[in-house]
Amino acid sequence: MALACRIIFPQLVLLWIVLFSLVQPLAAETSLEVQVEGVTEELKENVLARLAINQPRARAHLTPGSIRRLHRQAEEDIRVALAPFGYYNPQIDSELRRTESGWLAVYRIDQGPPLGIVEVDVQLTGPGRDNGALQTAVAEFALSPGDLLDQQLYELEKRRLANAAFGQGFLDAAFPERTIRVNRAENSAVVRLRLDTGPQYLFGETSGGEEVLRHGLLNRYLPYTAGEPYDPKKLFELQAILYRTDYFSRVAVRGRVDAPEGLTVPVELELIPPERRNKYSFGVGYATDTGIRGKVSWDNRLLNDRGHRVNAMLQIAELENILGLRFDVPRGDPRYDSVSHQLGYQDKTWQNTTTRLLTAGVSLTHTGPRFNSSVGLELRDEVYDIGDTSGDSTLLLPSLLGGMVFADDLFHTKNGLKIEAGALGGVKGVVSDVNFLQLTGSAKAIITPFDSWRLLGRGSLGVDLVDDIDSLPPSLRFYTGGDNSIRGYRYKSIGTEDSAGEVVGGRYLIVGSVELERILGRWWSLAAFWDAGTASDDLSLDFYQGVGAGVRFRLPFGQIRVDLASAITEDGRPIRLHLSVGGDL
Repeated sequence: MALACRIIFPQLVLLWIVLFSLVQPLAAETSLEVQVEGVTEELKENVLARLAINQPRARAHLTPGSIRRLHRQAEEDIRVALAPFGYYNPQIDSELRRTESGWLAVYRIDQGPPLGIVEVDVQLTGPGRDNGALQTAVAEFALSPGDLLDQQLYELEKRRLANAAFGQGFLDAAFPERTIRVNRAENSAVVRLRLDTGPQYLFGETSGGEEVLRHGLLNRYLPYTAGEPYDPKKLFELQAILYRTDYFSRVAVRGRVDAPEGLTVPVELELIPPERRNKYSFGVGYATDTGIRGKVSWDNRLLNDRGHRVNAMLQIAELENILGLRFDVPRGDPRYDSVSHQLGYQDKTWQNTTTRLLTAGVSLTHTGPRFNSSVGLELRDEVYDIGDTSGDSTLLLPSLLGGMVFADDLFHTKNGLKIEAGALGGVKGVVSDVNFLQLTGSAKAIITPFDSWRLLGRGSLGVDLVDDIDSLPPSLRFYTGGDNSIRGYRYKSIGTEDSAGEVVGGRYLIVGSVELERILGRWWSLAAFWDAGTASDDLSLDFYQGVGAGVRFRLPFGQIRVDLASAITEDGRPIRLHLSVGGDL
């Protein structure tokens, strides 16, 4: 028994010590309230964040002894918290007392006057001391004599100077001198900063990715050239450019600053081709201009290592069937420039007109962020019936198209402007069977004068310079009426009429529209509009007019528009429903 007691007793003592150590913190845990008075909310937040007595880790196991110790430290914590804002001579009144619920620590602060800067000395040394961009960055240093000392602004300016140096290729740039000398007695400060640039690094050769795209094509995407100052931001720009091509499922761009070749930094690309080069899409829809329609399309985003693309599309509708094939080859700046080869077939019916059009063409296109242009040559063969008249037209059409867009957002525009102008024509005897020149122009503007209100205006002009308008096929004559021209009228129901009253298209086109839209929320809006215009063989200003209202539903790619319009210049003012989908510009 004695032996058993000698064995068990030490174990009981050890167990009691362990249990006591676990229970004691819980028993000693004490509530504490911390109050800071006399300073602005911004300073108060910084003080509370700095006070050790207010830290969650310290508050977790407070004892009377630890509270007193942290309270004695609080004054120094407060001075450190106020210093970055330029307050180096605060007056602090501290109080610690017991309350019924625990402890209360109160700190009443008179922050005193901030330090004024009496001298700022920012120097640029090293091989880059004559660099114009860095000299400008130094000259724009935001602190100057007479300013109040703001250490947060000082740190931001240091970072800005360092980033400016890195952006000019000075990757070893450093601050061998960076001091703020504070004179508490005079309540003043002196700022001294010296940026030593070190040597300038340059872009080296760019390698990698040739198994996806040819090196010659890849090089045309680079926003830099070998030998120019190394700028890390241009690597991020290149990554964004390559992702936008839609050629790759993954893009990694690395500047080998860890392994420079002398003072040149090689760039390595890791490009992963798309998992699925072929993309198929199917859709069903309805528009009042075309009726019920179904659409099938195929896109090959990367046909080969030369960046060629192929697109094919088939649309079958009540009033318009389309079959198209397009083959695009990048050229020039491949972000914006390409050569497009196109084949197409269209079968359209409207009013008393039926046309079947075969086309084959090539065009040089530029689609920049602001400006776009196209120069093309197209061979067209069109067989058509207009009322009791039939025809067959063959034309070789050189064309020129240009436009510009300025907008804050192309699909959901608050303020924007789009202008387009084009010209095409044919020469009799050079494949074409008629001499003519067609000129067109259009513009659309959107402004938001007040929150939740948009004003939209659009206009179109066109003219066919030809001896006899009847010698042109329907696709080159002017008509109006429909979803995107004069609402309240059927698609292409307005135009010159023949002796039997059939609409056969006109020589001139004038169309305009004004629309006021009230935005109701993220998804919905209401609109009221007035459309006017004509398509005729003379310049008569006897316009057809339509007025109405509609509902808009916003989608990521634009709007679904449902409009109810009245043809107010027609007998009985008939009302017509219009449905359309698309972006704002």
